[in-house]
Amino acid sequence: MWQRHRVPLLATLPLLPLYALWWAVLATGGGDLAAQQAWADFASRHGSSAYGLFWYGGTHTANYSVISPYLMALLGVRTVTVASGLAASWLAAALLVRAGVRRPLWPALLASLALWCNVASGRTTFALGVALGLAACLALTGRRRLVTAAGCAALATMASPVAGLFLAVAGAGYLLVREVGRALVLLVPPAAVVGLTTLLFPFTGEHLMPAARIWPPALLGLTVALLAPPAWRAARWGGAVYAAGTVLTYLIASPVGTNVERLAELLAPAVLLAALLTAPPARRAARLVLVVALVFSVGWVGKKTADDLRVSTDVPAWAADTRGLVRELERLGSDRTRVEVVPARNHREAVTLAPHVNMARGWNRQLDMERARLFYDGSFSAASYRAWLDRWAVGYVVLPLARPDGYAEEEARLVGDAALRPDWLEPVWEDRNWRVYRVRDAVPLVSAPGALVRSDGAELVVRMERPGAATVRVAWSPWLRADGGCLAREGEFARLTVPAAGEYRISSRYGLPNAPGNRC
Repeated sequence: MWQRHRVPLLATLPLLPLYALWWAVLATGGGDLAAQQAWADFASRHGSSAYGLFWYGGTHTANYSVISPYLMALLGVRTVTVASGLAASWLAAALLVRAGVRRPLWPALLASLALWCNVASGRTTFALGVALGLAACLALTGRRRLVTAAGCAALATMASPVAGLFLAVAGAGYLLVREVGRALVLLVPPAAVVGLTTLLFPFTGEHLMPAARIWPPALLGLTVALLAPPAWRAARWGGAVYAAGTVLTYLIASPVGTNVERLAELLAPAVLLAALLTAPPARRAARLVLVVALVFSVGWVGKKTADDLRVSTDVPAWAADTRGLVRELERLGSDRTRVEVVPARNHREAVTLAPHVNMARGWNRQLDMERARLFYDGSFSAASYRAWLDRWAVGYVVLPLARPDGYAEEEARLVGDAALRPDWLEPVWEDRNWRVYRVRDAVPLVSAPGALVRSDGAELVVRMERPGAATVRVAWSPWLRADGGCLAREGEFARLTVPAAGEYRISSRYGLPNAPGNRC
């Protein structure tokens, strides 16, 4: 028993102090952890709702993750994060042993450290998907475990579509060496999950992929493809597929973007060290390239993690106490409109205010680029900003006195500088950390003859003055329901039609979409 589990134990136990450090000191809720906490909070408050209204005018929970928000709500964000990281470390070590890597402990330790770095960056949902994905790969090394592997591959994709994408990279490697059974196990379940999720929960979005971000993961993938031991045929082809895929994420706009780096961050150090220990290239120059790539990959991952921790760990004063701001927004009637909160660099506003107001933005880069394109394409101006605020029925703009997100710097400058601020942004309240501005003559979230009575993260209550139809500026979803009325798509928004005057509740709940009697 000891010999069987020796490497996983020795690779996992030394990381326990780092996980304790993260839990007690570093997990303060900034950076990517803000998104995890926001989704966990939504699932805890509105677990039966398929559609969250708290960010971006509406977004499906399942587009973020099918299972992670509910698991985080049940067990806690930090619990799921630590459990996923430790489980992934154990599974990665076991996989290296099963793969016949010579002296597997050292690569396993590097893999464990890289997996902790992912945790330190706050990527809980992805960490869960990685653990399930590694379980799928480990099951493939055993006999007659294809069904188990397929189930784990499906669960990995349900936890994190990015993890499912990386399983497809491994599946492509197997396919290119004609191990069709293993290939299909890693290709079909992720494709089926993504296809079904996209069909049931329509989503469009785009992630950033600057040209400068292409070369580190692409070169690391090529290094594995060219210099890994010849016997590692599937791994070598997988490295080539990954390098090509990295370039494609730059050439073709998609929701993947810089997320493509994560596979190299997690696996490149361990795989490169394993290659050196197992069967280093005969030529000295090739061995030197492997060593340089190994050193670079370790430094690259370390720097990225340090950068993430610098941004996310400190809790600034503006995020530590939002009680005054929340009280003022409640007094102003922010539940009858939408609120634009200028994004901060650490994105804490996305979680601290999401339970209290429905935000025009939040913390999802794909939706940010899709629904707030002016902040990315160079078209930002006072006029385009006003048009965007009107499009999304924003009644108030809130500015934290903080370092803005890189793609919110122009917005923060326009809103915060009295010399630049347009006269249709009226200052109404401020304290040491926050400023609130009213948008004069704001477009209402519900058009006449309707009016928004109140809203929260999962529903709207609309008062209709007479029978008829009104535009509701919520991003259209087939999961939206109107009790007593009917809904239809009107461009990117929804149209509510009612048979009589009165109040009508618009919400979403899991069940059969497009239910009879609720569509116009």
